[in-house]
Amino acid sequence: MLVHRLRVFVTLVVLGGLPACVSAATNHADISGKVSLASGPGQSLAPGEVTDTLVYFVPKHGRVRVHPGTYTIYTVNMDFRPAAMAVPMGSTVKFTNLDQLLHNLYSATPDSTFDFQFQASGQSVAHTFTHAGPVLISCNVHRSMELDLMVVPTPYMSQVSADGSFSLHGLPSGPGTLYFWNPRAALSQQSVTVPATSVEQQLIVMKPRVSTELNVSNKR
Repeated sequence: MLVHRLRVFVTLVVLGGLPACVSAATNHADISGKVSLASGPGQSLAPGEVTDTLVYFVPKHGRVRVHPGTYTIYTVNMDFRPAAMAVPMGSTVKFTNLDQLLHNLYSATPDSTFDFQFQASGQSVAHTFTHAGPVLISCNVHRSMELDLMVVPTPYMSQVSADGSFSLHGLPSGPGTLYFWNPRAALSQQSVTVPATSVEQQLIVMKPRVSTELNVSNKR
């Protein structure tokens, strides 16, 4: 099991078929709630692990401006570091091979497919993710290698606190969808109307814990 590490950066993202640019609504409000994790079959939880969870809001109407960035993932000891990452839609992810052997990174996820062929030691390759949603990246040479990448479609996002609470500020008032993502669980969602308080969501952990990097910002 990899040692957990979490870094917070300035960024954003998109899900579904939303446009990359959205004009902000004139009325703004907040939404808050709590996320809890429950162990699935054969899984266990560590205290404070809920902080690996990302919550983001996609308004039903209007357009949001997404600010992509550039990020790096390393292949080390036949593993991805980090093994899970959240980035804004339109971001470029660079994959650098630090192993003394070949890798063949690829994705078969619809709208995010690629195949880098053989990647030598020290070589870097990059891909720009233009569609929102979860992307599974693997290695054809080492089938045990997996990377969970979440491409997020909105600036309205927050990392969950150690007690499970979260708050999103400056959201456009009105209906939308609240998404909950933890790399150990399936992506979950709730239909909500902003403003809203006391939103609750439980995620069932089905995968082992891995190193995680959430790129979170409320900058718009």
